[in-house]
Amino acid sequence: MNMEEKNTSPLCVLILSDRLLNYAQKLADYLTSVGVQVAALVTSKEQALMFCDERIDFLIIAGYLKNQINYGVIKECGNRGFPAVAVHWAMLDDLISGYCRTYKIPLQFERTLPMDEFVLFLWQNRPLHLALPDEEVPDVQTKPDDKHLKFFVSKIIAFFRNFLFL
Repeated sequence: MNMEEKNTSPLCVLILSDRLLNYAQKLADYLTSVGVQVAALVTSKEQALMFCDERIDFLIIAGYLKNQINYGVIKECGNRGFPAVAVHWAMLDDLISGYCRTYKIPLQFERTLPMDEFVLFLWQNRPLHLALPDEEVPDVQTKPDDKHLKFFVSKIIAFFRNFLFL
Protein backbone atom coordinates (compact mmCIF):
# COMPACT_ATOMS: atom_id res chain seq x y z
CA MET A 1 0.00 0.00 0.00
CA ASN A 2 1.52 3.34 -0.99
CA MET A 3 1.49 6.43 1.24
CA GLU A 4 -1.30 8.15 -0.70
CA GLU A 5 -3.60 5.17 -0.19
CA LYS A 6 -2.85 5.18 3.53
CA ASN A 7 -3.61 8.89 3.84
CA THR A 8 -6.96 8.72 2.12
CA SER A 9 -8.22 5.55 3.77
CA PRO A 10 -10.86 5.74 6.50
CA LEU A 11 -10.07 5.16 10.12
CA CYS A 12 -10.09 1.50 11.08
CA VAL A 13 -10.82 0.39 14.64
CA LEU A 14 -10.97 -2.82 16.64
CA ILE A 15 -13.34 -2.78 19.62
CA LEU A 16 -12.67 -4.94 22.69
CA SER A 17 -15.24 -5.40 25.45
CA ASP A 18 -16.04 -8.27 27.79
CA ARG A 19 -18.76 -6.48 29.79
CA LEU A 20 -20.57 -3.74 27.87
CA LEU A 21 -21.41 -5.67 24.72
CA ASN A 22 -24.62 -3.74 24.01
CA TYR A 23 -22.83 -0.38 24.30
CA ALA A 24 -19.90 -1.69 22.27
CA GLN A 25 -22.28 -2.88 19.53
CA LYS A 26 -24.03 0.52 19.46
CA LEU A 27 -20.62 2.18 19.16
CA ALA A 28 -19.62 -0.16 16.33
CA ASP A 29 -22.89 0.52 14.50
CA TYR A 30 -22.49 4.28 14.86
CA LEU A 31 -18.86 4.28 13.77
CA THR A 32 -19.76 2.23 10.70
CA SER A 33 -22.61 4.62 9.87
CA VAL A 34 -20.22 7.59 9.75
CA GLY A 35 -17.59 5.87 7.63
CA VAL A 36 -15.21 4.50 10.24
CA GLN A 37 -14.24 0.94 9.39
CA VAL A 38 -14.83 -1.47 12.29
CA ALA A 39 -12.59 -4.50 11.79
CA ALA A 40 -14.37 -6.42 14.55
CA LEU A 41 -16.00 -6.34 17.96
CA VAL A 42 -14.17 -8.88 20.11
CA THR A 43 -14.58 -10.09 23.68
CA SER A 44 -11.13 -11.44 24.51
CA LYS A 45 -7.41 -10.91 24.11
CA GLU A 46 -7.16 -14.05 21.98
CA GLN A 47 -9.81 -12.82 19.55
CA ALA A 48 -8.18 -9.37 19.34
CA LEU A 49 -4.76 -10.87 18.59
CA MET A 50 -6.20 -12.47 15.44
CA PHE A 51 -6.32 -8.93 13.95
CA CYS A 52 -2.66 -8.03 14.60
CA ASP A 53 -1.82 -8.45 10.92
CA GLU A 54 -4.44 -5.94 9.75
CA ARG A 55 -4.11 -2.17 9.57
CA ILE A 56 -5.93 -1.05 12.70
CA ASP A 57 -5.59 2.58 13.75
CA PHE A 58 -7.28 2.36 17.16
CA LEU A 59 -7.88 -0.43 19.64
CA ILE A 60 -10.98 0.79 21.48
CA ILE A 61 -11.57 -0.72 24.90
CA ALA A 62 -15.26 -0.26 25.70
CA GLY A 63 -15.73 0.06 29.44
CA TYR A 64 -13.34 -1.52 31.90
CA LEU A 65 -12.52 -5.15 31.19
CA LYS A 66 -13.87 -7.63 33.73
CA ASN A 67 -11.16 -10.12 32.84
CA GLN A 68 -7.99 -8.09 33.38
CA ILE A 69 -5.97 -10.60 31.37
CA ASN A 70 -7.64 -9.05 28.31
CA TYR A 71 -5.69 -5.82 28.92
CA GLY A 72 -2.61 -7.86 27.99
CA VAL A 73 -3.63 -7.41 24.35
CA ILE A 74 -2.06 -3.93 24.41
CA LYS A 75 1.41 -5.18 25.34
CA GLU A 76 1.15 -8.28 23.15
CA CYS A 77 0.13 -6.23 20.10
CA GLY A 78 3.00 -3.84 20.74
CA ASN A 79 5.42 -6.77 20.87
CA ARG A 80 4.08 -7.94 17.49
CA GLY A 81 4.52 -4.50 15.90
CA PHE A 82 0.78 -3.75 15.86
CA PRO A 83 0.73 0.07 15.57
CA ALA A 84 -2.81 0.69 16.84
CA VAL A 85 -3.35 3.38 19.47
CA ALA A 86 -5.30 2.18 22.50
CA VAL A 87 -8.32 4.25 23.59
CA HIS A 88 -10.35 3.63 26.74
CA TRP A 89 -13.97 4.54 25.90
CA ALA A 90 -15.57 4.44 29.34
CA MET A 91 -17.15 6.40 32.13
CA LEU A 92 -13.96 8.05 33.30
CA ASP A 93 -13.12 7.72 36.97
CA ASP A 94 -10.18 6.76 39.18
CA LEU A 95 -10.53 3.08 38.27
CA ILE A 96 -10.22 3.80 34.54
CA SER A 97 -7.34 6.25 35.12
CA GLY A 98 -5.56 3.53 37.08
CA TYR A 99 -6.06 0.99 34.29
CA CYS A 100 -4.78 3.51 31.75
CA ARG A 101 -1.60 4.07 33.78
CA THR A 102 -1.08 0.36 34.51
CA TYR A 103 -1.68 -0.88 30.96
CA LYS A 104 -0.23 2.19 29.19
CA ILE A 105 -3.43 3.28 27.45
CA PRO A 106 -2.60 6.75 26.08
CA LEU A 107 -6.12 7.98 25.25
CA GLN A 108 -9.35 8.14 27.25
CA PHE A 109 -12.79 9.30 26.23
CA GLU A 110 -15.93 9.72 28.34
CA ARG A 111 -18.47 7.33 26.80
CA THR A 112 -21.47 9.36 28.03
CA LEU A 113 -20.53 12.18 25.63
CA PRO A 114 -22.13 12.19 22.17
CA MET A 115 -20.68 9.65 19.75
CA ASP A 116 -20.03 12.30 17.11
CA GLU A 117 -17.60 13.91 19.57
CA PHE A 118 -15.85 10.55 19.90
CA VAL A 119 -15.45 10.33 16.12
CA LEU A 120 -13.97 13.84 16.09
CA PHE A 121 -11.67 12.80 18.96
CA LEU A 122 -10.48 9.80 16.94
CA TRP A 123 -9.79 11.97 13.88
CA GLN A 124 -7.90 14.49 15.99
CA ASN A 125 -5.77 11.72 17.53
CA ARG A 126 -5.34 9.53 14.44
CA PRO A 127 -1.94 8.03 13.77
CA LEU A 128 0.46 10.18 11.78
CA HIS A 129 0.36 7.93 8.71
CA LEU A 130 -3.25 9.05 8.21
CA ALA A 131 -2.69 12.78 8.69
CA LEU A 132 -2.45 15.07 5.70
CA PRO A 133 -0.66 18.41 6.06
CA ASP A 134 -3.49 20.66 4.84
CA GLU A 135 -6.38 18.33 5.55
CA GLU A 136 -9.78 19.53 6.65
CA VAL A 137 -11.39 17.88 9.67
CA PRO A 138 -14.06 15.41 8.50
CA ASP A 139 -17.67 16.48 8.31
CA VAL A 140 -18.68 15.77 11.90
CA GLN A 141 -20.96 18.20 13.64
CA THR A 142 -19.17 20.22 16.27
CA LYS A 143 -20.58 22.40 18.98
CA PRO A 144 -21.67 25.85 17.76
CA ASP A 145 -19.84 28.88 19.09
CA ASP A 146 -21.05 29.90 22.50
CA LYS A 147 -22.51 33.34 21.70
CA HIS A 148 -23.40 33.97 25.32
CA LEU A 149 -19.81 33.47 26.43
CA LYS A 150 -18.50 35.81 23.71
CA PHE A 151 -21.10 38.41 24.70
CA PHE A 152 -20.20 38.07 28.39
CA VAL A 153 -16.47 38.43 27.69
CA SER A 154 -17.06 41.48 25.46
CA LYS A 155 -19.08 43.14 28.24
CA ILE A 156 -16.32 42.49 30.80
CA ILE A 157 -13.70 43.92 28.45
CA ALA A 158 -15.89 46.98 27.81
CA PHE A 159 -16.40 47.42 31.56
CA PHE A 160 -12.66 47.36 32.26
CA ARG A 161 -11.93 49.74 29.39
CA ASN A 162 -14.48 52.20 30.70
CA PHE A 163 -13.41 51.74 34.31
CA LEU A 164 -9.69 52.10 33.64
CA PHE A 165 -9.91 54.98 31.18
CA LEU A 166 -12.45 57.29 32.86
